[in-house]
Amino acid sequence: MPQTVQRRAFLAGSSAALLAGCTRAGMPLTAAPPAHRLPPLALDMAHLMKITVCLRPFRPAGPRLEVERFGDKTVVHNYGHGGAGWSLGWGCAEEAAALARSGEADEFAVIGAGVIGLTSALRLIESGAKVTIYAEEFPAETRSARATGVWSPSSRIALAHNAPQGFAERWESWARASHAAHLRMVGLLGDPVEFLPQYEVASDDDGEMPFPPATHDFLHINRRVRDLNPPWRRLADQENPFAPRSTATGQGMVFNVASYADRLARLFMLRGGRMIRRAFPDRSAALALPERVIVNCMGYGAKAIWGDGTMVPVRGQIGWLVPQPDARYSLYHGGVNAVSRRDGVVIQYYGPNEDFGYGDTSEIPEPAETEQALAILRRAYAPPTSSRNG
Repeated sequence: MPQTVQRRAFLAGSSAALLAGCTRAGMPLTAAPPAHRLPPLALDMAHLMKITVCLRPFRPAGPRLEVERFGDKTVVHNYGHGGAGWSLGWGCAEEAAALARSGEADEFAVIGAGVIGLTSALRLIESGAKVTIYAEEFPAETRSARATGVWSPSSRIALAHNAPQGFAERWESWARASHAAHLRMVGLLGDPVEFLPQYEVASDDDGEMPFPPATHDFLHINRRVRDLNPPWRRLADQENPFAPRSTATGQGMVFNVASYADRLARLFMLRGGRMIRRAFPDRSAALALPERVIVNCMGYGAKAIWGDGTMVPVRGQIGWLVPQPDARYSLYHGGVNAVSRRDGVVIQYYGPNEDFGYGDTSEIPEPAETEQALAILRRAYAPPTSSRNG
């Protein structure tokens, strides 16, 4: 597998799975279509629905899950998951709910209605608590709604030299608990979670310079949970729809984000939860909530409100193409990923390395970036440069 592929946090799970060679019994799989019948994705701007930008809430030390006290108020922090919010939500929610329930309170406020807020609120309400979510943005409006929607539990989760002792073990417990929760969603109405065939197609070997290494030492620990992934393999030329390019294939967990978030919100409301739209201009506004225990799930918003100066935004842009139900698979090529979800084909350029987007606060869409990404992906279906010139 090309080194450029291995550098991508999203593909860490895929690369590890390729090496694992085993999987748990009973893992639900979606059969990959035969190579000779693999329909190409329609990769052009004429199919573009929208472009969205998300600022991933990255902390060099990893997600913050701890208690802080302000007078008679207890704040349980649960934020800073980088690009792994959807992947780790349930495991982190269990720990946050346990911290919140460690006292005598039975009424709780959760700030934030993204995936971290929704899962934290659900875990609390399942324990018999009374829970209110306060959020300026409701689920479909949050940054979580703009996620790529793939199982990527170690995506920009921490920097190796900043992660505290024991972090890898703690992360693994979050990942395993979350994965088990995601599996319980497979096959439910709306298909909130499913498995798709994935293809990683090598780039042209035509003298291009390799991508430079990242300057930040992002922590890559996905191998600790490689047993959770179905096995990957390299395709023989006669079965490879992208031949003569080397191609690896396997099954990948995908979140249909719109359906998943809607299901979480509905479950929360059906179990007696309340959701109130409210903005928090500063910390005092948050501490003025009537509940004595507050679970802070504000994501990148925690930087300003709770004074976390370590927070760094990592910009990620997604181009959304109209759904293509006849081409349901994921394709990675040349630093670009396409995932054919039920709610659209999401296109994301990962850049030359994991530094791409680091510290970038712009949420303004850049159509040229998406157009370039589509052009790169189209090359996966065309003969390599060396073949065309030969």
